[in-house]
Amino acid sequence: MPPPAPLHPAPATITLLLADERLVVREGLKRIVTQPGMRVVGEAATRGEVLEQARSVDPDVLLLDPFLGGPNILSLIRELKRRHLRCGVLVLNVEGEDPDALRILGTGAVGYVSKDYSRQELLEAIRQVARGASYVSPSLAAVLISRLSGGKRSRHEALSDREYQVLRLFGSGLPFKQIAADLGVSPKTVSTYRSRILDKLKLKGNADIIRYAIEHRLVLTAAATPPRRRKSPTDRSQER
Repeated sequence: MPPPAPLHPAPATITLLLADERLVVREGLKRIVTQPGMRVVGEAATRGEVLEQARSVDPDVLLLDPFLGGPNILSLIRELKRRHLRCGVLVLNVEGEDPDALRILGTGAVGYVSKDYSRQELLEAIRQVARGASYVSPSLAAVLISRLSGGKRSRHEALSDREYQVLRLFGSGLPFKQIAADLGVSPKTVSTYRSRILDKLKLKGNADIIRYAIEHRLVLTAAATPPRRRKSPTDRSQER
């Protein structure tokens, strides 16, 4: 998919903030982007570090792992856009298929590069985002265009961000108390979201939620241990 026309000239030197909790990934990215016209000005391994580094170094482009910060990636992007409007967020997914790509882009990220990217594609995506344009990997573009143009949509796309996150956590077998603790809400609130999910998806109970999550590839890996990084990249949205 050809990128949109740029909104402004690219800076002479594009400054980059790398956000991934894995040092080996950040080191690999630094090797790729170390070239004339690009400079890494900061690195972050946690949500807090992303917000602090974005404030202190004011990068042109943030390369963001969609799984950094656990289930709060959408709220992180919203906060970045609220605080740092000049910083273009380019999500770099090196893990595999991400069913949340459309939600992430809708939240404020201006670019999304999927796992099969080449070095040249990543550099081009950085340049486009630095110009104020958008970029989506060709492998993902066709899927997104189909959804946005009224193609076949899954029922869960009608859920709010919070409901969608609860769906993925429930579908991965997490109990009420663990989901509540992970989201920072009460078990009663989680129960309310569960009821809304059942109603919107026309499901009858927890077994149906799990089956639906499996069929639509929404099950989280390592979901039984929320502090680990392999959790949903969806956020603690305030949507109701």
